Amino acid sequence: MLFGFLFLFSLKCSPKIDWIRSLPTDYPRDEKILLGHYIRPTEKKSAFGSKQFQLFWKEDIHLQPNSVFIKTWSEWKVYEDHSEFHKKVGRGNFEKSGDWVLFKTKTIEETKCTSKENTKSIPQMKNWYLTFPCLSTNNTNKQTINHSLLYFYDGKSLFPLQYESGYNEANFGIAWESDLPYTKSNLFEIARLKYGKKEFQPHVYNHVKLD
Repeated sequence: MLFGFLFLFSLKCSPKIDWIRSLPTDYPRDEKILLGHYIRPTEKKSAFGSKQFQLFWKEDIHLQPNSVFIKTWSEWKVYEDHSEFHKKVGRGNFEKSGDWVLFKTKTIEETKCTSKENTKSIPQMKNWYLTFPCLSTNNTNKQTINHSLLYFYDGKSLFPLQYESGYNEANFGIAWESDLPYTKSNLFEIARLKYGKKEFQPHVYNHVKLD
């Protein structure tokens, strides 16, 4: 009996976040959103400034005409004797309804490679991910998927309602600390500010003008 009570209690307390995979059905659709690049703020990651290991990463969502998007995640790890590269490019369509944008990914191209080139550090340039030493090799895998995730749009930034990076999700985020679906309640706003301003992997993509 105690086990049953704890089980029911856990179900009651667990957040119901299945709504983050779809748009609200009773809201009209619209296309009022800035097209272009939305870039996630990223920090250089290494073990306490270690010279033996460096890690750079970049995430970008490119909104294009006809409700098409391209989401790119890149990671570059530099060790003493080799470098590792990992890149994912998701493509699909998006739908918008008020403050909510649903991204529906249909395909992912994934690239992995390891280089023995004498790379002591990652080039300090804006598009460093374009200089992967082994990017031109035949190591790209393309797969069809059906992945959907809802974002909140405030007119200039996109906030995923659950943590996701490189199409890897975790069970926490804005929706996990909200109380009502599709509602900008006090709890929602507190969670949005909390996760949007995180120093380490913030849950936000900011619209930028690229040169």
